[in-house]
Amino acid sequence: MKLRHLITRLSRLNLCKGTRETSALKAQFRAEDLELVRQGRGGEIAIRNRRLMGIADGAETRLVGYSGVRFE
Repeated sequence: MKLRHLITRLSRLNLCKGTRETSALKAQFRAEDLELVRQGRGGEIAIRNRRLMGIADGAETRLVGYSGVRFE
């Protein structure tokens, strides 16, 4: 294994408490998003993401994408 590959793998380990909590929250959001998509409610994901980013409903933005959700 090359040294840079080893360094990359080590950097991705969740060694501190904050990183573990962040990873757990991301996994929880992904699971919730997948469940909403399975139920056919994918539009709610975009609305929630816009709200979390502080974008008002109906506001025009120049943001192209965030977590796989496209805005124009």
